[in-house]
Amino acid sequence: MPISRFRILYIAGQHPKQSKKNTYLFCILYFGAFICVALAGDPIKYRSPDGMFGMRLAGDVSEIVDIKSGKPVLELEEVSGFWAKDSKLLWSPDSKYFAHFSADRRGGSTTIYRQKRDAGFDKVALPDFPDCEKKNVGKEFEASLEPRRWLNATTLVVLAREAWSNEDDPDKTSECERTITISFDASGKASIKNIKKGKK
Repeated sequence: MPISRFRILYIAGQHPKQSKKNTYLFCILYFGAFICVALAGDPIKYRSPDGMFGMRLAGDVSEIVDIKSGKPVLELEEVSGFWAKDSKLLWSPDSKYFAHFSADRRGGSTTIYRQKRDAGFDKVALPDFPDCEKKNVGKEFEASLEPRRWLNATTLVVLAREAWSNEDDPDKTSECERTITISFDASGKASIKNIKKGKK
């Protein structure tokens, strides 16, 4: 004769009602742990070399935070779309600058920030980049400017990429890639130092 569920519970020394109560308690503790993790927020990423700042996702907004206090010092962008995972941040070696890449469906854009003397960061204007020598341009479907690396505390390498379809033949596409070196002077003004064709 098979042993029933109730007999097993009694053998274990636990009444069915007590077992049901413990099941509820287990569920509260188990799922409560996940809720606590969610409320705790996402971990800080892209920490600055000096360990003072980092990027954190707060809901659907990415922000720069003071790591010691946990307080936000700069709101970067609203995060949406599956391409958001490609967004990134590159710090200069001395933590005075950072380049923020905001990915989107057409590629993405780069914004440079410079640390202020008192607190927080200011946006730095980028120089105008010369256009690619494009011909028979139909529809432009990609235009991106992505930070690649800092050569030193005041020199940043970015990759500019454009892609477009041919006006006479939409099935034919062309692209232009340029590696651009940008330097920043003592006041934070940016200027183009070098431009090379292709990805370097």
